[in-house]
Amino acid sequence: MRTVWLISKSVLVEAVRRKEIYAIILLSLLLIAGVFSINFFDVKGLTKFYREVALKIMSMATALTVIILACRQLPREFENQTIYPLLAKPIRRTSFLSGKLLGVLLSALFCFSLFMLVYLAGTLYLGGSIPWIHFLEYIYLQLLQMLILASLGFLLSLIMNLDAAITLGIIFYFTSNILITGITYIYDFIGVAGQTVLIVLTYAIPQLALFDFSGKTVHAEVWAPLKPGTMVVLTVYALVFSGVYYVFTALIFRRRSI
Repeated sequence: MRTVWLISKSVLVEAVRRKEIYAIILLSLLLIAGVFSINFFDVKGLTKFYREVALKIMSMATALTVIILACRQLPREFENQTIYPLLAKPIRRTSFLSGKLLGVLLSALFCFSLFMLVYLAGTLYLGGSIPWIHFLEYIYLQLLQMLILASLGFLLSLIMNLDAAITLGIIFYFTSNILITGITYIYDFIGVAGQTVLIVLTYAIPQLALFDFSGKTVHAEVWAPLKPGTMVVLTVYALVFSGVYYVFTALIFRRRSI
């Protein structure tokens, strides 16, 4: 565990020092500016609209950060040849991989925390209330989504080049978010064979829209918090997909010659 923590800590420190973090901070400042502009024009009816859009933008920015960080970890180690002295030491490849994954998640959590501070400050500035149960459920579900995206990013980075891995990861993120809606619309209008394909896709591809609790968090007076049983099911759902991605990544990484 100490090895895993040291590797994850190095990933976190490096991520904080890179430009991606500062780009996120800049976006946060732009969101704060948006809060002030809404208040300046005294359009009080747009407060909830701002909060919902802000949460979605923050979720999207964090997801893209996770994908980029995860896809870059292993290829950069091979490119810079820094992986060779590390694995020459008594470090298991699974420990190395786990440390990298944990480091990406910690880096994403750091970015996400910045966004949440901006959101809370903006909401309080506009005179809104924070539905804490909904808000904490939103944060937890976002963490589960980060885990899935990070695990997938590592897998993609081992089976294709860096640019392709990042591109496919981003496409997957946006496609998965609209997949359930698309399937709902077209399911009744296609044949049995097409419906079978859609059912397979529904179970084979993680539905990231299930982890988007932003709208319900903003409109908490209409939506009840998720029940504990639902949260458990979503947790298992995320762990299964991320576990499958991690196992395939570990198998490919173990077979790769160093």
